[in-house]
Amino acid sequence: MIDAIISIKPRHVENILSGKKTVELRTRGLNLPEGSRLWVYTTLPVGKVMLFAEIDFIDRRSPKEIWRKYGKDICITKKEFDEYTKDRDQVAAIGLRNIRQLDKDICLETMREHEERFQPPQFFSRLYPDSALYSAFYA
Repeated sequence: MIDAIISIKPRHVENILSGKKTVELRTRGLNLPEGSRLWVYTTLPVGKVMLFAEIDFIDRRSPKEIWRKYGKDICITKKEFDEYTKDRDQVAAIGLRNIRQLDKDICLETMREHEERFQPPQFFSRLYPDSALYSAFYA
């Protein structure tokens, strides 16, 4: 299993936790296999990891096809979708399964205690078992 960290805005994290959002949208596909674990960093002002999920699938298609197939599971308006995917030939839908809220959140400060120069990823970052940051997630 591969671990990675991905940044998601607070309102989308709330929708993931509530079960409304089961598909994350990205303008680029993640090069991760199904079953990989995604640690979800909730962007500021929250600034912490509160959950993880497994990748169920990664589906790359045209925006029109992604909206038709997953629009209700992405939890954004069609207008937001069109603005986000503007001028893209393909976008990626990332299916989330086995979503688990952490018993104890991992704040940005804690992550930086393990890796001094840690910056939350704009896209995603792999977490390697031999890295200091990895131990923050499996402590």
